[in-house]
Amino acid sequence: MSTALVDDRLLAAVLRGERVRVLRGHDLATTGCWYVRLCGAVMSAAGRTGTLSGPFRNLPEPERTAALTAVTQLPPTIELVSLRELAPTIGILRQRHDLNLLSIEALASAVTLGATVFLTADTPRLQQALKAEGCGWHRVDPTG
Repeated sequence: MSTALVDDRLLAAVLRGERVRVLRGHDLATTGCWYVRLCGAVMSAAGRTGTLSGPFRNLPEPERTAALTAVTQLPPTIELVSLRELAPTIGILRQRHDLNLLSIEALASAVTLGATVFLTADTPRLQQALKAEGCGWHRVDPTG
């Protein structure tokens, strides 16, 4: 089975229990930065409805409680590669690609896992780096 590396919006959809068609048949993984960004948005949303937090707030109970538990206790079925493992690869890839931390971690994770990256927003520099490193990527709707 192939691995799908999902960004924070797709991760959020999965953790809310949504069936994301484009991810069927894939093992799932995400990056530390994407996971941290999701946790930060959902846990600090107090009164705000953002792109990441809003869909959680709109869930009826007990689905909201289950989804928030999934955010705070990432299911073991979603792989998260340690920076301990990624750091050497990030160092090597930084020599070839001028990317921010979020993007270089995604690139290194894709290379390490042999994953296809699923993105909900255009990120041209990351997409170009993925292509240069022979990694696949898809731009999808978060409800995909």
